[in-house]
Amino acid sequence: MLTCLVGWLRNRSFSCNSVQKTDITLSLIVCCKNEEKRLSGLLASIEGQIEAIDEVVFASDHSTDSTESILNAFARQYSNITVFATEGNGKKNALREAIAKTDSDYILCTDADCILPDGYLNRVKQFLSSRLPDLMIGAVKYTDSGSTFGRLQALDFASLAATTAGAALAGCPIMCNGANLAFGRDVWEKAKGDLVDDERSGDDMFLMHSVKKSGGTISFLKSPEAFVETAPARTLADFLEQRKRWVSKSRHYTDPQTIAVAILVALVNVSVIISIAAAFCDVRFLSVFVLKLIIDCCLLIPFLFFSRQRHLVKFILPLSIIYPFYTILTVILSTCGRYRWKEQ
Repeated sequence: MLTCLVGWLRNRSFSCNSVQKTDITLSLIVCCKNEEKRLSGLLASIEGQIEAIDEVVFASDHSTDSTESILNAFARQYSNITVFATEGNGKKNALREAIAKTDSDYILCTDADCILPDGYLNRVKQFLSSRLPDLMIGAVKYTDSGSTFGRLQALDFASLAATTAGAALAGCPIMCNGANLAFGRDVWEKAKGDLVDDERSGDDMFLMHSVKKSGGTISFLKSPEAFVETAPARTLADFLEQRKRWVSKSRHYTDPQTIAVAILVALVNVSVIISIAAAFCDVRFLSVFVLKLIIDCCLLIPFLFFSRQRHLVKFILPLSIIYPFYTILTVILSTCGRYRWKEQ
């Protein structure tokens, strides 16, 4: 956590010049499967900045609803948008087919249920042009649902995003999110065989691990205006399925830093659970919980203010109490059967 805090504090926010020219070409890739109810937000956010991107490619992974019709209607309005139905199955295959249809220097990925902030595409393009990283990690946050459940999820997600940002800025990236991720075409060609096709998700993490292993450069786009937004899970069951999916792919991780942090987090959470239980006998055992809370707040609170989510600060204490329990529960559930994702 100290490493993440130092990494976060010592790096300034990226400043974007609205008139600065860029020397790279950039394609936005969006893989979709039955997203008719969620596409409107993404399309509206792209429409307002369509001139900032060289190309947008939508890959429909055997959608059975009106996803393709919606995308085709949108694409007819612009010359730099391509929509196609994939031949193979699965997101990783859709990503491969979509990238094969582009010839840009860099590929930028997001999800169909996301919303891009104003000026985002230009900001990403300037960042890539100035830094020329092999992989760019961007930040993601949850939209404010207004409900307590949604805000607890948003805070939980913010804690992951803060760790992602801090670690990457410290030079030891351990997480990333495919909803805000960019990489060089040549990097993709070298790493596309490392995506672990046996695992339905995780293309983002496996790509990052491949880049790290090969000694590539990984940069984090630190900017409050570069947070891609997505909605929290609607129900507790959906939330647990999402977490099961995230945890299940970890069995394929080979990056020593990521594995070490995962083990450390699990051990700390078990320790906190034991300390809370033991506190019923002796309140002094709560010192473990309090210490963890203080350490977490040192990074989390500055991140919440930076990401314009200060309204979540009041949920830190209640989330800290329940977090260890559902984290360990998720680990246990991930070992019991398969998870549900994209109707597969």
